[in-house]
Amino acid sequence: MNRRTRGMATIATVGLVLAGAGMVGWAVGSGRFGGTRSSIENRIATYKNVLGTVRREREQRPELDRRLAAIVDRSLGSELEAVDSDLRRQLAGLAEASGLRDASVSTLGASVVATPAAREFSRSGSERAFREEPDFAVLSANVSGRGPLAAVIRFLHDLDAAAWVKRVEYVRFDPDAEGRVIALNARISTLFVPGVDPGDGVDGATPDPLHSIERYESMIAANPFAFAVEAPEPVAEPVPVKPPPPPRIDPRSYWMLTGVVEGPDGTEAWMRNVRSNETFELLVGGKRPLDREVDLQLEWAEGDLAGFRVGDETFRILIGSTLDRPLP
Repeated sequence: MNRRTRGMATIATVGLVLAGAGMVGWAVGSGRFGGTRSSIENRIATYKNVLGTVRREREQRPELDRRLAAIVDRSLGSELEAVDSDLRRQLAGLAEASGLRDASVSTLGASVVATPAAREFSRSGSERAFREEPDFAVLSANVSGRGPLAAVIRFLHDLDAAAWVKRVEYVRFDPDAEGRVIALNARISTLFVPGVDPGDGVDGATPDPLHSIERYESMIAANPFAFAVEAPEPVAEPVPVKPPPPPRIDPRSYWMLTGVVEGPDGTEAWMRNVRSNETFELLVGGKRPLDREVDLQLEWAEGDLAGFRVGDETFRILIGSTLDRPLP
């Protein structure tokens, strides 16, 4: 190899070495050899995912707020005491309007449902309040009464159509021996969000039945609980005997306290005659004659209790009880 050829080979070798060194320097500087670039790219992808999730949640928030407000607006209040009172009032009113006799309503303890996002927040610091914030609360009530099948179906139909949010946990029918009178027992639950006011509430809302009551007329007429009863053997008519005059019945035994309501004119006690289904409302301090000898006066009313006066006698009555069954 002559001198010229060796010189050209040397120059080419030096060029290749320099190019290789440059590529190695670029790879080291860009982090490809040490894994730095890969780590940065993973972090960038993570941030993009977080930002994308935040954007989607922000866009979906108005629809979620609308759906939540639609449920809250159908609740009975924002505090347990108010919801408890209104739930008993709603059920007692439905039972009375449907014609159920001996209706009784009692509420059970409320249960709080924790937020399902508890794991998203820390147990300490500023996030703890969000972790412990309740999602909603559930209050249940038992209602019972007696009446013909038409009254029982009417109560369940009006309950289903009522605008306030509820869930019927169970319904039990217990017909009498002939199936003409049905004893109804049911449990109903409602939910509310503590501290979130439903606004105007559901008192003025229009009931929205899924089906018309006429849908059940054929079933009511057939009455699947009733059965034919054989006619008794005819017996000889006894010699008529003039009966003694009947003993005087306390008129208080006919009147039942069905509700205590805060009306526009003050606190009212709602009364219903268990025989005739006649009703009346009595304001605190007001009087009403039950018969020629008995005048009923409402002394006070609160929660599910009311205090009455008849002459010099004062007594307390629980909702669902007649006036002749005072509390001790």
